[in-house]
Amino acid sequence: MLSAVPATSRRGVLAGGAALAALGVVVSACGESPKTPAVEDLLEPLEQAKRDSALASAAAAAAGNPPQIGAALTMVATQRAAHARALATEITRAAGKVESSSNETTNPSPTDAGAQPPPQPPPLSDVVNALRTSAESASRLLATSSGYQAGLLGSIAASCTVSYSIALVPAGPTP
Repeated sequence: MLSAVPATSRRGVLAGGAALAALGVVVSACGESPKTPAVEDLLEPLEQAKRDSALASAAAAAAGNPPQIGAALTMVATQRAAHARALATEITRAAGKVESSSNETTNPSPTDAGAQPPPQPPPLSDVVNALRTSAESASRLLATSSGYQAGLLGSIAASCTVSYSIALVPAGPTP
């Protein structure tokens, strides 16, 4: 009995794959390439990274958090501070300025520590909401980016998403 489906050889599959790849290159060359966002567009993600780092640091100090959440908040604070440094470096590079030797700190120095009681640590939900907002913002900006900036913004969006959806879930991720 003969089959209605024609036999396909490995050579035919490879030739078809090469043709599809060539077609993909031609089609992508016809479209507009995403433009690199202006330096000003990277300022908001920079400020978000600084705020998120400070917020996560403050939340990590809260009593009552399970140890794994406290450790995750500390990790988030460290990662968001690293994102702020990477964004600041990219802004400097994209603006064509030579990076200065002084580094900005993400935590402001306390002024008159005895004048006011320390603020209450923010709840975990505030950190999660801030990370969600940062991930969405980076994802929107990613759509108009290319090259290194696209990779940086994609990495930031992924890191924030993993942090709020997996690392900061008290009982672990839900299936």
